[in-house]
Amino acid sequence: MKGWLNGIGAKILSQLSRTNYLRRMIWLGCVSVTIPIVLFGSVYYHFAMVKLTEQFQTDSRASLAQLKDRLENVLARIELESLQLSSNSAVRSALGQADFANQYVLQSEIMDALLFQKNSNSLVEEIVFYDLASNIVLSNSYGSTALERSPQKAVVREVFSLKSQGGWIYSPGIGPEGCITYVRQLPIMKVGAPQGALFIHVKIDALRQQLFNSNLFTLNQSLLVMDSDKRIMLHSSDNAMIGRPAGSIPILQRVLSQERTADYMLMNDKQEQLLTVFHKTALGRSYIIMMPEEEMTKQLGWIRALILLSVLFCLCVGIALTYLSSKMVYSPIDKLTRYGEHLRSVRPGKASGSKSNEIEFIRSCLAYLDEQAEALDQYVKKIEPDLRDQFLMKLLKSGSSYDPVSAEPSLRFYRIPLEGTFVVMITKVDNLFKEKRFLPNEGAIIIFAVKNVMLELLERYTGINGFVVDHEEKESVAILHFPETADLQEINKTVRSYAGEVCSALKKYLSFTVSIGIGEPRGSAGLLSESYKEARLALQSRLLHDVESVLIYDKQSAAVVKASAFNFPKELEEELIESLVRGEMANAEKTLLLFSRNIRASESYDTVMQCYHILLSSIIQSLERQGYGVIDTLGSNLFEQLKLRQTSQEVRDWFIETLFPLYLQITEEIRSNASQYAVRKVCRHIEINQGAPSLMECAGLVHLSPSYLSRIFKKETGVSFIEYVMEFKVERAKKLLEETDYSITEIAELVGYSERNLNRAFQRHVAVSPKQYRMSLR
Repeated sequence: MKGWLNGIGAKILSQLSRTNYLRRMIWLGCVSVTIPIVLFGSVYYHFAMVKLTEQFQTDSRASLAQLKDRLENVLARIELESLQLSSNSAVRSALGQADFANQYVLQSEIMDALLFQKNSNSLVEEIVFYDLASNIVLSNSYGSTALERSPQKAVVREVFSLKSQGGWIYSPGIGPEGCITYVRQLPIMKVGAPQGALFIHVKIDALRQQLFNSNLFTLNQSLLVMDSDKRIMLHSSDNAMIGRPAGSIPILQRVLSQERTADYMLMNDKQEQLLTVFHKTALGRSYIIMMPEEEMTKQLGWIRALILLSVLFCLCVGIALTYLSSKMVYSPIDKLTRYGEHLRSVRPGKASGSKSNEIEFIRSCLAYLDEQAEALDQYVKKIEPDLRDQFLMKLLKSGSSYDPVSAEPSLRFYRIPLEGTFVVMITKVDNLFKEKRFLPNEGAIIIFAVKNVMLELLERYTGINGFVVDHEEKESVAILHFPETADLQEINKTVRSYAGEVCSALKKYLSFTVSIGIGEPRGSAGLLSESYKEARLALQSRLLHDVESVLIYDKQSAAVVKASAFNFPKELEEELIESLVRGEMANAEKTLLLFSRNIRASESYDTVMQCYHILLSSIIQSLERQGYGVIDTLGSNLFEQLKLRQTSQEVRDWFIETLFPLYLQITEEIRSNASQYAVRKVCRHIEINQGAPSLMECAGLVHLSPSYLSRIFKKETGVSFIEYVMEFKVERAKKLLEETDYSITEIAELVGYSERNLNRAFQRHVAVSPKQYRMSLR
């Protein structure tokens, strides 16, 4: 037996170890699905129970309120009918008469009244009148009889034992199911012992049907009413409870002990939980609804079934999806382990691990792949052309830091010649800022096109090799190599020819105008940085002279020292700024041309560029003097824009096409704001001085010339200064005509006109004379 159990256990363990990772995935997925669904179902059931309890409380309170209102209305109506019958003259006459048994007419009159009241209310079973003096009982159902022969004998005796004059009692012997009876001792205003009584028997079944057969009450609820004497006067289903003292029923004792007029309680009755809601009225009656908790929980049966079905359905779907997804997720792992086992059998030692330990096996495979990927990455990086270009640019910028020992392996790897004659040629596209075929951020595309043209033309030359690289997406740099035996003059001729063809091809096929700077030949790759620097210096001469497209560095002209010092043309700068202030753009352009020619005489790139920067700074200072905060409105960095212009023509075009319009725009805005302020100030001055100020006085007020003030006044207001003053005086005269009794002559003097001129002004602006205007007002 023990051996058999050990065998089963070993078999199970072997099965688990074969696919342990897949099974763990499945079990984890199933648990992950099951726990949330079960928790959700439990929480939903709890909240449904709480919600149903709250709904029961709400419904029970509403039911009690409706029951109370209905029953109170019925009882009040019965009591009112009893009062009306007690006040009947025939009833009052019959009381206390010993010979009432022989007064048939009076009895007939009372019987008619009883019958009328009985027929007017469907709830009434019978109405009975009893006279103590004659011991006669009158009933609407069986007429007149002595008390000893009347069915009402027990009720009559109970009436006279009541402490109060009227009240409700239970009459089990009246009607099929008994009645509740309202009794009243007679007379109403009694003095001494009662002389009679009036009984109104109400049918319990009819009352129960009217009160309890409502949609607000369920079949399993018990509803009862207690009177002010703490007796059960009405029960929804159990007649045996009617008339019993509430104190004799344990479950009602707790209700009686409550001081609150309304509440909700959970009570135990014979090992049964009862949900109870009660309400007490001001007349002492109590209304109670009781329902077993089990009945309420039965209403949750469909919820429990729905939750159970939902949980089972979700579990089945979740487990199925978990199994399928786990199989799908595990499928690549299974394929990988199978393929790894195949590789291990073909190439031992390449990957360790086994299918029984999938994670370790995958880790070893990934480590092997990482090694192969790193090796491949190193190989790819070495063969990329971009790395060669980066090395060449580093070589061009190396200068004195060049180390031939460390550079030689890279030179050999990229197959760059170590010896020979090298020439560096830099190609830059002119006026690239005006190029509309490309976006500003597409400089790399332009340089790529230039590079391809240069490479294609380089292949046509025999006896010349080289490389073309791009630098910062702004220029293309060609490194030309000639054999050691090549003649220097032939090299210069070939380089110039190649540069000319590059310019022509770019102009013809791409519509690009380029400038090419060529450095002097060098005898080794380590001196490439010197040739590169010379080519860049050659390009800088574009700022000094209007030269050809191909610029060759001249060592002798660069070493010439100027005999005299250069002076900055301050007068031309001031004249240019004054032209800009006046808005004379044509004169400003002429002055800029003179300024450019003057500073180019310095024959220094740095001096010329500094002079242009000084001019730009002076123009910005001029703007700042005209209006505070102008620098904030200039936008991008103007000095950076100027620095990017490398030829004299590009710089002049930038000043004329960019800076001058910007200056004019800003000054126009400043002047417009200043003009508006000056005109508003003049208008206020005219109003304060009642139209008396002259144009000369107002011009002095705002520190402007009369002619300029007149021009901007008409521009801002739409009318001339004189017209504005005339309209102001006419409006003032109209106001004086409306509000005063001054004569026309006096008003004319007040506004500063003669009577004749005032008439003319009125005729012009109002189309009537002052006198006619005043008469129209009256």
